[in-house]
Amino acid sequence: MALDPEVAAQARRLARRLELPLVGNEAPDMLLLRLGRDRLELCRTGDPGLTGAVWVDFVRGRLGYRRRRLGGQMLLRAVAVRKYVLPLVYDATGGLGSDAFLMAAAGCRVHLFERNPVVAALLEDGLRRAAADPATREICERITLRAEEFPATTRQEDGDRERPQVVYLDPMFPAREKSARVKKGLQLLQLLVGDPDDSDGLLRDALDTATRRVVVKRPKKGPFLAGRPPSFSLAGKTTRFDVYLQPEERKA
Repeated sequence: MALDPEVAAQARRLARRLELPLVGNEAPDMLLLRLGRDRLELCRTGDPGLTGAVWVDFVRGRLGYRRRRLGGQMLLRAVAVRKYVLPLVYDATGGLGSDAFLMAAAGCRVHLFERNPVVAALLEDGLRRAAADPATREICERITLRAEEFPATTRQEDGDRERPQVVYLDPMFPAREKSARVKKGLQLLQLLVGDPDDSDGLLRDALDTATRRVVVKRPKKGPFLAGRPPSFSLAGKTTRFDVYLQPEERKA
């Protein structure tokens, strides 16, 4: 973890919590979690192909644009968001949280699971900053960040809670070596967390948890998760949402 002198005490507390060493910003060829005055960010030193940094920003940029234009979002159609139907959603593969934030912006309550403590810290920082902005404060109130693996404790601790109508999965798959369109954020996350190792178990656990449907985000031409065909799919230019309906919803 890189140390900015202006936030030294806060950086030390975060480093202790995450069990990370403190290093200088000049540290060569490594992944760094860097805390500055404005935000927490992940960067890679010593790699010209991965210059810059990645952080969670729910207020500005592309996500801010999409938040203000929710109509027609294929994600919301896949999750079955309607005017008077706002499901409780478990986002089981948090990542940088953009889809969870859009679902919350549409009115859904979202439990955002992230098992990697560094990624969870990035999400926590992004939510903190968004909660301080009047334009996004109410949206943040509908998001519960759970820094744990899905569904390790959900069945044990959520026994008395309302079960989610929807479980959302956006598993990170290995990028093709020749692809020049892989986003920097995805590259850095893959360096940090590695590739997924149990897609079969992830889908099985999601189906065991959701009461109405499981939604899986995939590349448009990518294979089905765990090789299992969905009930139906919604496809855009580059992305596909595979929807697995539970018996309760198939009867509706």
